[in-house]
Amino acid sequence: MRIAYFTHYFPPERNAPAARVHELSRALCDAGHAVTVVTGQPSHPHGVIYPGYRAASVRREVIDGIDVLRCPTLPVANRGLTRALGFVAMPPAQALVALARAPKVDVVIATSPQPLTGLAGLAFARARRVPFFFEVRDLWPQDIVDIGVMSARHPFIRALFGVERLLYREARGIISVTDSFVERFVAHGVSRERIVVIKNGIDARLFARPHVPAPLRERLEIPDSALVVLYCGTLGLPQDVGLLARAAARMRGDEAHFVIVGDGADRAAIAREVAALEVGDRVHLLPAVARAEVPGLLTAADVAAVLLRDIPAYAGVLPSKMFEAMAAGTPLALGVRGEAAQLLSAADAGVSFPPGDPDALVAALRELARRGPAERAKIGARGRAYVLEHHDRRQQARALAEFLAARR
Repeated sequence: MRIAYFTHYFPPERNAPAARVHELSRALCDAGHAVTVVTGQPSHPHGVIYPGYRAASVRREVIDGIDVLRCPTLPVANRGLTRALGFVAMPPAQALVALARAPKVDVVIATSPQPLTGLAGLAFARARRVPFFFEVRDLWPQDIVDIGVMSARHPFIRALFGVERLLYREARGIISVTDSFVERFVAHGVSRERIVVIKNGIDARLFARPHVPAPLRERLEIPDSALVVLYCGTLGLPQDVGLLARAAARMRGDEAHFVIVGDGADRAAIAREVAALEVGDRVHLLPAVARAEVPGLLTAADVAAVLLRDIPAYAGVLPSKMFEAMAAGTPLALGVRGEAAQLLSAADAGVSFPPGDPDALVAALRELARRGPAERAKIGARGRAYVLEHHDRRQQARALAEFLAARR
């Protein structure tokens, strides 16, 4: 099968949407399918075009067997209302470049966030007269409203709700990343047979061999007695990573050190909170790393923290970083309600706590510390076994290909 995959993000960008598209596309190619990814020039999260790329260019490259077609891009930082300019500018460029340069395809997938990418995929699919499939990773624009970035009455948000309804109606199939989203699609008139759930997962090859732990304790001078708590991922408004600083303020220095690795719109606010709480000696804010370095960081940690703000829309989210931590054999402290907490319980891979509650996070960390290294290793092993059995990208790619073929 020949597949066009429209996405706003793609490596060398390092966020979860880029990783999902990359890993699923590579697994599809390995299974004998041909995938053309239609995306922009990499600039996330700072709005600075990566070295070797040019904003105004059309570029074609091959990454891990994937045909990558890059369109001209308006680089804007991933913060504030200016990011909307990038969201609006890219889809027309994607559609035009794909129509001019993409090879013959059998199906088109467009993935959110953001939903305007779906319009580019839909336009291309209609022009080529092939089926269009919409992959929903986040419930935009509802998430934007729930976070409080914009009102539901804002003209831009109202327009996005209209786009959402259009994409649900016109898609031959809907690809959901969680079970929890399915009822929303049904409420919008999507029949259940048009929906498949392909959850987040891991590239088993990235975690296939033992990894040398990153020298976090030595580099950061963390006492042997202290629990190393790692957050590795996007530092955005949804993640509430400042909660780690608030937890640190409630713990002694020999109890836990918090290592935050990543970048994003909320990084400066996190740094300010760390300074205001005077916990900079125990909260270590490090830059983002290449994806290949993530397993070593996770292996070095005693606990991986996975956090989201306590808003209703996030009760249906399965953060990709929880699967990576499980694959590395690292116990989780999970501050996410709903489906994520249910999955953690099924895997018996850590401790969950109410999101946004620093006292509950402290209690969860103390519980994991009390269990000791041997018991934490058993917890991590259970998580690894679970995620390799149920969330391997290769298995997910097969399920996705079967759904696409059945709905063509």
